[in-house]
Amino acid sequence: MDNIKIGNIVARKSYGSDILFKVIEIKDDIVILRGICYRIEVDAPLSDIILQSNTYVKDYREKINRTVDKKIKIAYRTALEETTKKKILEILCLNQLIFINLVKFYI
Repeated sequence: MDNIKIGNIVARKSYGSDILFKVIEIKDDIVILRGICYRIEVDAPLSDIILQSNTYVKDYREKINRTVDKKIKIAYRTALEETTKKKILEILCLNQLIFINLVKFYI
């Protein structure tokens, strides 16, 4: 583990390498890590750290970006549907009001 340096991209073995981190500080046998795609800062023993290849880091970032893009599209679609429903309700209410006024006018 002597080859771990500040700036390296690593993962934690104990968490199944689920999140990738950048090494920001090394104190004795403890490494301070900051998430590269998630807003998280942790410490870990040097023995728990696995250095990640550039290829894997690139694939990881692309996967995270696809996931984020998908969530943004879902949120946008949901907001658009809610706006559309609101507009339809406004139109229906307006049409109902016009209809009521027409009925009153002709009665």
